[in-house]
Amino acid sequence: MISESKNINKTMNKKEKLALFLGMLSGDGCLNIGHNGEGYRDYPIRFYNTNKQLVNFFNELFFELFKINGNILFDDRVNKKRLWVFSKYSKEIYNKLKEIGFPEGRKRDILRIPHIISVGTKNEKRAFFIGFLITDGCLRKRGDILFHSGSKLFLEDLSLLIKEFTGNVKPIKEYTQREIYKSYQLSLNKPETKILLGNMPTCDNGTRSALSDFLKIK
Repeated sequence: MISESKNINKTMNKKEKLALFLGMLSGDGCLNIGHNGEGYRDYPIRFYNTNKQLVNFFNELFFELFKINGNILFDDRVNKKRLWVFSKYSKEIYNKLKEIGFPEGRKRDILRIPHIISVGTKNEKRAFFIGFLITDGCLRKRGDILFHSGSKLFLEDLSLLIKEFTGNVKPIKEYTQREIYKSYQLSLNKPETKILLGNMPTCDNGTRSALSDFLKIK
């Protein structure tokens, strides 16, 4: 059970928290297609990150939205950082997320920004953007932002979302890795970054949100 003292982002309403959650899920989460040992479908919702604090944060957010906790496990990999894993089996929540528009299975070629975000308020869109940024983006020391992803359609959607704040459609750059695999890059300059992050959600104590602790500065 999450204690009241750890409730997060009390100044955000439920729709904004859902947007933040969907952004994080888009970055480092998935709806796996799984089966139990007897061959029946199970419905795992998972979130992966090497930052334990970020995985705990995701679990707290999950609890605030769905009133139930997941399990947090870890995987010690050879010559790599420990991977922390949030996992929850719930057919009801799994199907709710599918209805919202989050894809099940491998998301690389089918991930899109959910319609509920596209038609949402600016605060909801900013919360979604921040959720994706803290999981799959990079805030660099010079003050700009870089996204590098295998999902071209998602970055195209993200570019249109960003346009609502900056007025500019950001181009998507394509790269080929090992002469086979394609990846895509979207970047924001320093002024655009300030526009998107200028009103970071705050905690109940009025200070900058704990979200800022998770921005990857490189």
